[in-house]
Amino acid sequence: MNFLETLILYKKFLKHNKIFMDDQKILYEFTIEKSYNWTKSKFDEKLSWYQRIKKKNKSLVTYKNLNELNGWNFRDNKELAHKSKKFFSVIGISIKNASREINSWDQPFIKQHKLNGGIIGLVRKKIKGVPHYLVEAKFEPGNFNKIQISPSVQATYSNINRIHYGKANKILNFYFKNMYTTISKTLVTEDGGRFYKKRNLHWIINTKKKCLDLPENFRWLTLWEISKFIKKRSMVSPHLRAILSLI
Repeated sequence: MNFLETLILYKKFLKHNKIFMDDQKILYEFTIEKSYNWTKSKFDEKLSWYQRIKKKNKSLVTYKNLNELNGWNFRDNKELAHKSKKFFSVIGISIKNASREINSWDQPFIKQHKLNGGIIGLVRKKIKGVPHYLVEAKFEPGNFNKIQISPSVQATYSNINRIHYGKANKILNFYFKNMYTTISKTLVTEDGGRFYKKRNLHWIINTKKKCLDLPENFRWLTLWEISKFIKKRSMVSPHLRAILSLI
């Protein structure tokens, strides 16, 4: 029995027991998706892909004096900010009457430009009848493993607007422009212990477009395969885990 046949049978079961809800159809699909390896894929091959991307990464991350960071300056002794006045800044906050482990303290916070975070986007597409999700084995300098499996799009608005003069976001410009339906689109808060009032737009879409020709660090994975990666620990980014919580 394949994915579609099982989904139909599951819906019949729900209807027979009078617990089927028309507005929950997509959730029923997610339930069946992650329950089984519908593509009969060899997970070791996907694991080898991740390890290959990680091995190829030659990035070097070292500590540097805050006063010597290129493009970053202290403004009026109040915040550490980028010369463009975009991206984010590091600010100092004083907390009082907190009713926590202690009642008051001071600490630094990361404050996003205009409190706008960015877009965390996930593209879903049926390939040979089975839903797949476009993910990226993405390097971030603070990642525990350097490389973590991340959503299709993971970018701040400053990056999207190319304040850094970097490349345009190919995924965003191709898949999020047309020929898609939105599964979920909502603002999700970041960790309030480190980020100051930051929220990201979490956006999951179904696309009918072709599979874009992308670099090797991008892959279409099933929900079952992503779940396997999550169980391996430290391989999946918190952004991908957070956006998957919406489904």
